Amino acid sequence: MEDDNDGILTVRAGEENRPTEYVVLDGDDKPERVERAADLALAGGGGRGAGWITLATDDKEARIEQLEDLGLEVQQDQDWLMTIQLSEQPALKLHERYALHTELESDLIITRATLHGGVVSSGRMAVVGEDAVADRIETDPAHRRRGLGSAVMASLVETAAAQGAKRGILIASIDGLRLYRSLGWKVVADIVIARSR
Repeated sequence: MEDDNDGILTVRAGEENRPTEYVVLDGDDKPERVERAADLALAGGGGRGAGWITLATDDKEARIEQLEDLGLEVQQDQDWLMTIQLSEQPALKLHERYALHTELESDLIITRATLHGGVVSSGRMAVVGEDAVADRIETDPAHRRRGLGSAVMASLVETAAAQGAKRGILIASIDGLRLYRSLGWKVVADIVIARSR
């Protein structure tokens, strides 16, 4: 993740269906940033849906209309921007049946919970200055409701804090909202996601 476009975060996920994403956190105050992010997404090439935009907003309908007017296809998912001061998230222990593995890959922290060597829960967090951005927090359906997601988040936060991060940021879907709220994360804005047509 990098901030190389005047306040637009560029996330290079490397996924086949979502290789590059442009994140704008202040689109309500700076609509020109939304226009610039749309230009970047549309100019990126790679075919339909290759360029993605994620916007935090307090005026969801206005941002949806703006993105559609700019030629982007708005996704219908309901997501929220959440934050926390990392020092406020509780430390949690993993059930003894499972093992927790955390590794650093450049500025990316990856945590995996395993059972008999197989990954049953995982997540990652990118550290950018004093911010730590959590992503892809997932637990195998057969292992849910055992505190694995909470333990993965606790390990990510502890490692990010050791790297100098102070604030956590994530985008929560309806599925993750309860977990993050239980850990002290707070909703600060709606999220609108769109992609190039």
